Amino acid sequence: MKYTVASFFAGCGGLDLGFEQVGFNVVWANEFEQYCRATYIRNHPNTKFALGDVCKIDPDSIPDCDGFIGGPPCQSWSVGGKQKGLEDERGRLFIKYIELINVKKPKFFVIENVKGILDDKFKEVFEDFVNRLDSAGYDVQWSLLDAVNFRIPQNRERVFFVGFRKELNITFTFPNPTCDEPVTLKRAIGDITEEPNFYSGRKEDNVVKHNRPNHDVLTSKFGSFYYRGNRRRGWQQPSFTINATADFAPLHPSSPKMMYFGHENWNFQKDKMSEYRRFSVRECARIQTFPDNFIFEYNDIKDAYKMIGNAVPPRLGNEIAKSILNALNRIEVALSVQVQQAKTSDSTILVGYYKGDWHKQLILQNKLYYVRSDGRRGSIFKEDCSIIPKYLLLHHKENAGIYDLEEEEPIIADASFLKTLGFEVSGDIYLCFRLKSTKPKNVKSFDNNDVHLNYNQRCYSPYFTTIENL
Repeated sequence: MKYTVASFFAGCGGLDLGFEQVGFNVVWANEFEQYCRATYIRNHPNTKFALGDVCKIDPDSIPDCDGFIGGPPCQSWSVGGKQKGLEDERGRLFIKYIELINVKKPKFFVIENVKGILDDKFKEVFEDFVNRLDSAGYDVQWSLLDAVNFRIPQNRERVFFVGFRKELNITFTFPNPTCDEPVTLKRAIGDITEEPNFYSGRKEDNVVKHNRPNHDVLTSKFGSFYYRGNRRRGWQQPSFTINATADFAPLHPSSPKMMYFGHENWNFQKDKMSEYRRFSVRECARIQTFPDNFIFEYNDIKDAYKMIGNAVPPRLGNEIAKSILNALNRIEVALSVQVQQAKTSDSTILVGYYKGDWHKQLILQNKLYYVRSDGRRGSIFKEDCSIIPKYLLLHHKENAGIYDLEEEEPIIADASFLKTLGFEVSGDIYLCFRLKSTKPKNVKSFDNNDVHLNYNQRCYSPYFTTIENL
């Protein structure tokens, strides 16, 4: 089964690519920044791209999907920013994302953010986010993952939240590390030996020196950030975090070592200044695990660094996606095994209430009886159908009739499907049982003696029982 996903704060689509690689279908994506549009569309041609403010999106315009994925802007919590939290307009986008999850109720969601959101100063905010997601009806788990543990050649700690709708009863576990030793810069970018193109900002009409796409380097002055800490690692180490600010990009390992003079007091070797350079756009992309056929479109080279630095490394997105897919597949396999093991009993009956003659006519017209399965009062879950009912007792006050059911597993449907059939429903998820015939059975056919149906006329919640008990 191919699951569908909607992506929020999509950027150039690093997380999306990871999900696509596993087999998810990213059908819709939203991003606010105009400069990301061309890159996203080029590399995700089958996804509908919606450019604009997520706060102005009509939820009805978002397609119904199995999952929502996205990382709300992280500057509000980042130690590299001002850490204004919810005082920053960007911080409140986290709440907007939760609101959309609550409205659309996908089966699962993924939220990615920086480690700073775990700081003590944001403890109440963090707990509020988790409580909001819990109240929306999700089992929520979170974990702090370092990309370097997943064959990604950089130290990059990020917090991931994953939630599944509670009624699905899904057990989710975050992926375990996939490597014992870090992937080194030598292994990641050692084959890129061409001299890059150098730009101070916007790309001028200079001659491209090679055919390697996006092998472009920003040549602006090294700012104060470089003097507060070492920004160079050697060939046999993983990189520092690839961040979104081009001016602060790590130094290429071919650069001379920086000199240490004390805490937050570093400097360049003055006689070797011409040998220092930042990673190129393509080298940053490699370190983030974007494949070489993922092409970045930009006029200003700083936009390229920003797209890459803001992205979730596709390889890490891939690992998260695989864990989610395994969790979804486990429940599908369990239900499949359950169906294979299910036995149709000659005496099992589903007792169901109808609201009036109009409701009964709709049920018979569509040859379908539905039962709520979203966890609210009166719900029956798919796993409750270990024995498939053979009959349906429809009752309303003193009126009752027994109907033959198709001997098959009930299907799961959402409210929109039932509304197209004319039913008035207020829940989210329903189990649907198909009627074999619209003519009620003769009650006496169950027994040669006179039969009196023993059921509670005031019980409006459906339940299973047997003919003998009736």
